[in-house]
Amino acid sequence: MSFGDHLEELRSVLVRALIGVAIAGVFGFYFADQVVEILKKPLVEAILKFDLEDASDELVERYGFVPPEYLPWMQQDQRIPKQVQISPAELALALKTVIPDFAEKVNLEPFGFRASHFDSDQLVNLCKQLTEPTDESSPTAKKIEAINASLTAADRETLANIASQTSTSPADLNQVVAVFNHLVKAETIHQSAAFDDLLELDESKGLWAMLEPPESKPLASVRKQLKEENDPVLTQRLNRALITYVFSEQMPPFKADLVPIEIWENGEFEPLALGVAEPFTVWLKAGLFTSLILSGPWIFFQIWSFVASGLYPHEQKYIHVFLPISILLFVTGVLLAFYFVFQPVLGFLFSFNRSMGIAPEMRINDWLSFVMFLPLGFGLAFQLPLVMLFMNRIGLFTVENYLSKWRVAVLVIFVLAMFLTPADPISMLLLAVPLTFLYFMGVAMCKWMPHNENPFGDETTAGV
Repeated sequence: MSFGDHLEELRSVLVRALIGVAIAGVFGFYFADQVVEILKKPLVEAILKFDLEDASDELVERYGFVPPEYLPWMQQDQRIPKQVQISPAELALALKTVIPDFAEKVNLEPFGFRASHFDSDQLVNLCKQLTEPTDESSPTAKKIEAINASLTAADRETLANIASQTSTSPADLNQVVAVFNHLVKAETIHQSAAFDDLLELDESKGLWAMLEPPESKPLASVRKQLKEENDPVLTQRLNRALITYVFSEQMPPFKADLVPIEIWENGEFEPLALGVAEPFTVWLKAGLFTSLILSGPWIFFQIWSFVASGLYPHEQKYIHVFLPISILLFVTGVLLAFYFVFQPVLGFLFSFNRSMGIAPEMRINDWLSFVMFLPLGFGLAFQLPLVMLFMNRIGLFTVENYLSKWRVAVLVIFVLAMFLTPADPISMLLLAVPLTFLYFMGVAMCKWMPHNENPFGDETTAGV
């Protein structure tokens, strides 16, 4: 064939290959959604493994071991334990909505005081300050007087007895807790004018008062709502905050009580789409990837047909021998990447997440680019033995060249593996090691396959 005939044959081959890709694209885009589900499976499994290992590390850090009763949930049901903190008060209020007499049944004061809210060393001083109000006209003194006025005679006597002591006992602490739990229910405390500076906005500011940031008067909205509805829980909530504010030197800062609790999350993970058009882009990539995979055998057939056009008629029959080998090598590379490479590669990359404390939140678009590039790179690289055989039969390399330069060839294989895989050493090694074996397989094919039974050579190269 002349050079022009070869160009015409090449054009025909490219057109037929593109037609095959287009036909495969019909099926590829139709099944794109299912393909995305299949392609994201290695990522989902890798992140689930990461989360389970991370949860195990947290349990060991917390308990010194992984509780054996947790293992079935984690290993079999793939549930992930997470420790969170909840407010018992808010939980009590939530339960009260479905169990109206819940608080009475368990004798629970959601916003009452407990022993942990008091400093034992300051207990005597606290009782003195509350039972012996001064004649000062300071805002704090007026607030203490308002609280003192809400005490019952029995509570005032209890506090006076403790104030006269030099030391306190746990029984004294329990009595103080009971007195303060009576105070949080008193309507007169939050209604007292002594707390107006905390509970009312400055009316002189007019409309400007509405523009004050909420944090400047955090309790004003509570009193406002309390005026609209007489809720005992709101009364306790507001009074406890006021009492803690007044006795801030004797009591720790007012904040919600939180208790740790274990919750179990479903181990399912869904990759993220951060753009409006990103799901559509993912669908296009999945359809294109599927089209290339489905049309791969047809493309290889066209490539071998083009090669066959330059062979003698009696040599062209060997195309049917090498075409299945070429397709088999391509499929083997793709399957090797999908089933045996992704997990160790992701495990290696996620190890840096764990060491630096970074949670892996993967974008589906980034993952799909990764998962499409790697299998195709493996499939094309696995054509190495046939490429070696082709170059041997056209006289570019001999078996002796391959064997004498094997060290250089292995170096070239590792360099090519670096470019055909993502930027991590694991995927590079997982491609370079099989390619090294395929290199020696190619040498064996060049040496032991009969020269007069190959599609590339002729009798003039029989001694090669």
